[in-house]
Amino acid sequence: MSDSEGRDRRYARLEGTIRVYRAGLILCLIIVFILGFMLLAGRRRFARAIRIDGKLVCLVPNKAAADQVRTRLLRQGKGDLPGEVGFSQQWEDSSWPVEDREVLSASQAIKLLAPKLTVLVSAAAITVDDTEVVVMATRELASKVLDALQAKYISEEDKLLARPKFRQNVLIADVQKPVDQILTDIGTAVQQLSQPHTRAQTYVVKAGDYPTKIAAQFKMSASRLFKINPGLKGRTIYAGEKIKVSAPAAPITVVTVKEKTYTKELKAAPEKIESSALPQGERRIVREEVRGKKKVVVECVYENDKLVRKTDLRGEIIQEPIAQIIMIGTGEAAPETQ
Repeated sequence: MSDSEGRDRRYARLEGTIRVYRAGLILCLIIVFILGFMLLAGRRRFARAIRIDGKLVCLVPNKAAADQVRTRLLRQGKGDLPGEVGFSQQWEDSSWPVEDREVLSASQAIKLLAPKLTVLVSAAAITVDDTEVVVMATRELASKVLDALQAKYISEEDKLLARPKFRQNVLIADVQKPVDQILTDIGTAVQQLSQPHTRAQTYVVKAGDYPTKIAAQFKMSASRLFKINPGLKGRTIYAGEKIKVSAPAAPITVVTVKEKTYTKELKAAPEKIESSALPQGERRIVREEVRGKKKVVVECVYENDKLVRKTDLRGEIIQEPIAQIIMIGTGEAAPETQ
């Protein structure tokens, strides 16, 4: 082996050794970095952040505490209602560095969050011409309310010719509402449906209109107008612009068709018989009148308690009338007594 070949081999071994040391050094640096990060992370405390609509509200110790807070708030807001629940606001919880923030217990977080959240419960709204009038806890209750409203105008003695119906477009719709807007008492709901309510409409602004004028026109408050038209308050309205208004509407009208039976008196025309046996102009009743009877069956259409139409269906004479017979004298007048 020549000297040059030996030298090349030594250089190759040296380069290999250097590469091994370099890789070991890089590995050590990585390990040191990881250990340093873990040490720093261990010193930095993390908790669970509860955010409402993207805004940090409070910290709780961990995920289990955040879940407990959410569950208890929903249960507390739902009460005894049977529907599914949720918040009207967006709820988020995630890991968050504590730093100098206070970490609350579950009870403290519930007390803080309760006034900031609105619990919505699944329910059933009774709508009249697309306007929500009454919200019931379940569809079953809503159906019972409508049945009770129809039964309000029917007695045990009534014979119905058709199933009662509503004059307006009355539907049951699935909704989510706050607890204080949901009814469970059928009687209260029937009473509300029997009273005037408001009906949503679209109004086209005319020249010279302004919010309070429009509100007065539809017999509603300005605050109500602003509530159903977000963004309307504090700005100019222009002719041709469309805004929402709520006009008064009559109570639900229940239409019932009933069969009524009554007895009608029949009267025969009196019969007149001329008789020469009686003096001229004298009248004598030979037979007294006897009124007859007729049973009449009538179709009666009611809107709530008011009779709006009546149609005779059939009749049956149950007693023929007997006419009165009157004898009229045609004979010579009786001589006057001196």
